[in-house]
Amino acid sequence: MKFLPLLCVLFCVFVYANAKSLTYEDVRGTPYKVGYDHRAITINGNRTMLISGVIHYPRSTPGMWPYLMNMAKKNGLNTIQTYVFWNLHEPTPNTTNYEGRANLNQFLQAAANAGLFVNLRIGPYICAEWNYGGLPVWLNQIPNMVFRRNNAAWKSEMRRFVLKIVDYVTPYLAKNGGPIILAQIENEYNVNDQAYVDWCGSLVTNELAPTQIPWIMCNGKSANSTIETCNSCNCYDDGWMTRHRTQYPSQPLMFTENEGWFQQWGQAVALRSTQDLGYSVGEWFAAGGAYHAYYMWHGGNNYGRTASSGTATLYADDVLLHADGTPNEPKYTQLGRLQHLIAEHADGILSQDPVRTPLLWWNGSTWASGTQQYAYSYPSSINFIGNQFSGETTVLFKNQSIHLAGQSVRVYDDNLNLLWDSANYSDINSDNTKYFPLATPSFEWKTWSEPVVSNLPVVTSQSPIEQLSLTNDETIYLWYRRNVTLTQASAVALVSVQTRKANALLFFLNGEYLGEFDNHDHAKGTITATIALNLSKYKVNQEYLLEILSISLGIDKDYGESTFDYKGIVGEIWFDGQLLPTDDPQHPWEHQVGLVGEYYQIYTEAGSSKVDWNTQWVQGINKPITWFQARFDLDHLVREDTVANPILLDAKGLQRGHIFINGNDIGLYWLIQGICGEKPPCCCQQSQINCLAPTQRYYHIPPDWLQEKNNLITIFDDLGAPSPGSVGLVQRVIIT
Repeated sequence: MKFLPLLCVLFCVFVYANAKSLTYEDVRGTPYKVGYDHRAITINGNRTMLISGVIHYPRSTPGMWPYLMNMAKKNGLNTIQTYVFWNLHEPTPNTTNYEGRANLNQFLQAAANAGLFVNLRIGPYICAEWNYGGLPVWLNQIPNMVFRRNNAAWKSEMRRFVLKIVDYVTPYLAKNGGPIILAQIENEYNVNDQAYVDWCGSLVTNELAPTQIPWIMCNGKSANSTIETCNSCNCYDDGWMTRHRTQYPSQPLMFTENEGWFQQWGQAVALRSTQDLGYSVGEWFAAGGAYHAYYMWHGGNNYGRTASSGTATLYADDVLLHADGTPNEPKYTQLGRLQHLIAEHADGILSQDPVRTPLLWWNGSTWASGTQQYAYSYPSSINFIGNQFSGETTVLFKNQSIHLAGQSVRVYDDNLNLLWDSANYSDINSDNTKYFPLATPSFEWKTWSEPVVSNLPVVTSQSPIEQLSLTNDETIYLWYRRNVTLTQASAVALVSVQTRKANALLFFLNGEYLGEFDNHDHAKGTITATIALNLSKYKVNQEYLLEILSISLGIDKDYGESTFDYKGIVGEIWFDGQLLPTDDPQHPWEHQVGLVGEYYQIYTEAGSSKVDWNTQWVQGINKPITWFQARFDLDHLVREDTVANPILLDAKGLQRGHIFINGNDIGLYWLIQGICGEKPPCCCQQSQINCLAPTQRYYHIPPDWLQEKNNLITIFDDLGAPSPGSVGLVQRVIIT
């Protein structure tokens, strides 16, 4: 159902009291005005509390969007925030993609149907641990291109795309009765290029003015025409709120990313405690925050090849809604209680500025003046009592003593009835889901090995060519081939290749696999891959075909940088003690883009028949660059609601590669061991779990990719699957 008659021409304005906080359901389908004052975003002149959660539309699927929106609504959110993914919408030059997970308008409609506002963060650079920070790789091919600078080529492409997206979503803008009330230009810009910042501001003031909504710039430099917002673990303790009030007294306090960190390959699962998150959110609303967003609220998954360098397939799992869509307790319920409470008292909170009172605390012998203990009061509404000190303490408020846990916030009404405590959620069952193996027969695999040499087209050159300049990121695979003559044949022959971080290299000689190098850093930069190969079985002074398969493990998000990222072989190659020359016309390099299996799309119904599968699948065990395929029906024991009770693939028995369900790529799987470091990878986090277990074992299969009968599963394992017979399906069921 559409929220707006397309032919509506009257701009209707509802009249409400200034202190009435509206929801989208109050204005849905009728044009309305969005503005702001020092206290809040205003809807038709009414200060409105915005409680937001981040859901990235391509990290879930259209079949999941209504469920996610309804869960957000039930959790006390009234706003959804998302980035816009440039490389998803324009994967190649002069193309446009709004299909499937790229159907942004369908996502916006799902939010509208659920009664939720939308904050659309266009960027178009987004970071987001998304491949190349959302930028299309083909931008690299534009002459004189410098990303995110006062550069003519960049500004031309950026302006074109932003205006294109605005035109696409225009029916969903507030002025047309739609849910979009805020938009963002650029993202986390901390580079010293004021001319570019000013240009972004002029774009908002001039060409984007017809949107008639406020625009924001987050966590960095902001233009005069935009609202500055905060990204952090705690925008109160960081001092951001005080600074913002001083520098931008006419702007509201907006927290665009209260961070739940992403998962990296090779790291154990890092956790942010419910108490710390609750403390952060409680302080924010206490001190006058009027927009708060969880980054992420639902982390979702990096389906396909969308993850940036070193980023796992499940993007952010330790947030309010797990990557597979199940509630993450106790966070989901504990923060939901606060969100509903804030919404209930929004009018009273937004009708005034908070009154801050330092509190006396008991030092063991007397009441002392506190510097870390405070009350934020909203007379005739509610009171927030906070303790910034890491240890527990007792404070005096309205002649009553109140015991506080370390770094905690309590909320009281004017009669000092306790309404919420960030440190107390013992009544919430955290063991709220259970994995059930599906009672389907074991997969009857068949196998096919990827040929090392094929009839696919090749590009020839005197020296190896950087990967992205050939693939344009349309595949993560590139073959390098060259004839070599061995000068020695030792059991420990060193091979040294200059390559890039988040890159893997597989080495073959005359089609025989020799070894592998990989790096899974969440970063970019050139590194030297050095591994030892056993060449003792080969003959000296005889020519062999050296084959190197380069595998991109994600392109760096290019955070704050103006330079391109690269992949593959980017410098010298030493093999068997000799530097392979780049000026030998007798030994050129050949480059093959992609795999034969990709070319024929053997993971689809149409492509599966284009190769000869071997039913003796055990012959494919431990064999690198090998495909496996099978069919399965969903067992009758599967719970009907596979959105709320998701189905996942248990990748036990595999090593690394991609899994396809009915032609859909569920992303990179990697049974790499997760290492616990000396401290968690982000300051938001307090602990790590599952040390030495795989970083990720279970991989979400979206319900719209499944069918009741005859599902096609295809696995490509580049390292060689040791036990494909161990692969299975499980259902994660919510226990009520």
